[in-house]
Amino acid sequence: MDLFSHSWLPFIYLYGLGGFLFVFGIIITLKAGSFDLRRYSHKKWMWVLVFGFVWYLAMHFLMTLAALDMISVYAVPIILLLLAVVFIIVTVILRKK
Repeated sequence: MDLFSHSWLPFIYLYGLGGFLFVFGIIITLKAGSFDLRRYSHKKWMWVLVFGFVWYLAMHFLMTLAALDMISVYAVPIILLLLAVVFIIVTVILRKK
């Protein structure tokens, strides 16, 4: 098997199908009324859910790149740390609104 089917095809399947199901589940909860984005606590949890999905997608993506020697292994924690800083900044901005 080639490199694509061993590295990127599982990634596309995992986050493509998983992302679709994630978005579909969020839409169902919004339509059912059990998730109200006008409430601060619900808006905060929406942000945590979306960031969590993006966090694991980014972590998996960066580690796949590092395993394929496309980026340095040492760049992975630095980029993830920057992503965590973005999460903290956006959380503080949302809190002030």
